[in-house]
Parts: sequence; C-alpha cells; structure tokens
Amino acid sequence: MKTLTLLALALGLAACAEDTGDGAVIGSLFVPACEDGTPLDKTCPETTDPRQCEAFDLGADFFAVEPYGDGALLRIQRGGRILALTDALVLEISDYRLLRGQLGNRLPVGFDRNIRGALGLFHLCPDSTQSYDISGQVTFSAFGVHKGDRVAGTFELEVRDGRSETGASRVLGVLHGDFDFIVRKGPPYQPFAD
Repeated sequence: MKTLTLLALALGLAACAEDTGDGAVIGSLFVPACEDGTPLDKTCPETTDPRQCEAFDLGADFFAVEPYGDGALLRIQRGGRILALTDALVLEISDYRLLRGQLGNRLPVGFDRNIRGALGLFHLCPDSTQSYDISGQVTFSAFGVHKGDRVAGTFELEVRDGRSETGASRVLGVLHGDFDFIVRKGPPYQPFAD
C-alpha cells in the first residue's frame, strides 16, 4: 500500500510539471573559432537540402516572450538561464503591433526589418567572439504577449559572419525550426515580473 501511495504521489507531481513548450533550432552551422580557437563544424554535405539538414541542434527546451513597450524578445534557448550563459536564438520584434493581420504570412528577418535575429552560443562556444548576421523569414501561426497567450510559428534563417567589413559576408549556416508555447509571467520567463 505504501508503494502505491508513493507511486500515486510521484505521478501526481509529474502531472503538475509545468509545460515549457515545444520547438527546435536545427540545421547546419560552422563557427570558425568556437573554443580554444578550434572550429565547430556541424554542417551537412553540400548535396543535402538545407531544409533537411540536422547536423546542428541547439537543444532548445526553453521558450519565452519578453515584452517591452511595443516591442518583444522571443527567446528560443537551451535552459532558462540568462542569455549570457546559454545557447539561444533570439528574435527581436521592434513593434509587435505590426504583426496584426500577419499570422500565416512569411515575415522578413533582418537587420533593417521589424524582426531582427540574434544567435548566441555562450555555452557551446564560450571563448568565441564570433558575431552573426541573421536574415531569413519567420511565419507566426499565433502570437501574443499576455499571460496565457499562445506563441507558435516556424522559421528559416541564414547565418552569416557578422564581422565582414565588405558587406559580402561568408555564409556560416542555415537554421530552421519551430516553436509553440504558452506565455508565462515571472522569472525565468521575464526578468521583471508584473
């Protein structure tokens, strides 16, 4: 009887575990100097369709939206640690009001766009000073910034060397993936909870 009680308690606790969402950041990525000057080479053969390549996997298991004013940061990352200590893809939306009526549309991601991308590999490549230029597209199927809202979508992004002075930077990889989660309030989902 004691064993059954403990089993029921364990199952009850597991059922109460918070759903962190689903998603992935996968693809092909080459980082020239990842750790101790050694490159990270997670690339597929050139004959592989970039949308089918899964050599690189960010290991995303934490998803959050941090609203600020009319903007928001969409964080897709490994664990709920601060960005400076983990690996993450961040999509910064300068004005999320511009997403109204755009669900299902392919929206551009780029330096001079409403949606900008950033890639940080601070856990995987802690010694790297690599800068990335992210461009491509994201398609939202749901988007909200309030507690209980759903955020979901897919993306296809090209990663270029952001240190180029000539403007014609080297392609380091192609990332694709998805995200689907419910907005939560408080740490670690937002640094300053309401």
